[in-house]
Amino acid sequence: MGKRRKGREIVLQSMYASLISGAKLADTLDDQLARRDSADDTAEFARELAGKIKLNAADLDRWLNSLITSRWDPSRLGSLEIVILTIGLAELKHSPDVPYKVVINEACELTRRYCDEKAVGFINGVLDKAAQQVNAQDGGSEKSHDGEDTT
Repeated sequence: MGKRRKGREIVLQSMYASLISGAKLADTLDDQLARRDSADDTAEFARELAGKIKLNAADLDRWLNSLITSRWDPSRLGSLEIVILTIGLAELKHSPDVPYKVVINEACELTRRYCDEKAVGFINGVLDKAAQQVNAQDGGSEKSHDGEDTT
């Protein structure tokens, strides 16, 4: 498992622990990192991602609600699905170096691991719609893994 995948998983578990316990995300993240004796690059990635989520929490919540309210009652979503979508939205919007296909794939992998298999299609659809919005805002160009413009 790569450092980013491990980092995303740690952020997922930290966000969920924070939701359940009411503790600060930074505290639950530090706890999760310490429990795993995480490599420095994994911890750095996880902290950076959690920081983006915390810094942009209100905007991410609004965006998530706008993506799902037209077709789905947000109260029907489970906590883990919300956390996974929030992580995906944060990466789509605030990590332009990560290709959107990677963001969506990683979110689907987390969903397969932690949620009902039926949730995978939903997560994929919501993040695909979000990626289209980000792509439209960025002028319609999509970057490949090596930074080359693919459109």
